[in-house]
Amino acid sequence: MDLDIKQTGNICVLKVKGALKYGEPVIAFDNAVLAALESGHTQLILDLSSMPVIDSCGIGSVVNALRKAEQLGGDAKLVAPSPFALKTFKMVGILPLFQLYSTETEAIEATS
Repeated sequence: MDLDIKQTGNICVLKVKGALKYGEPVIAFDNAVLAALESGHTQLILDLSSMPVIDSCGIGSVVNALRKAEQLGGDAKLVAPSPFALKTFKMVGILPLFQLYSTETEAIEATS
């Protein structure tokens, strides 16, 4: 899994490329979220358009990103989750926790 990270103002866009699952991918994602929040980027935009698969550990990391951002007065928004991710989020009941956007630009505009 690769992460593209863009930071502007208090916004951090994390684009997940590849499977977000147990082990190194989840550790890298968690570290990137923590680094963003610690540097004042409390508005997280999680671009999941290039993430074909997510497991329970990945789901936990996405929910933790939202929880940690909210503790700091921020938020986490989802951009274009893959069909598999969308189905999985619905199945485990976490989809209502997030605002969904079709594009990164829409999510950024909704944050500003």
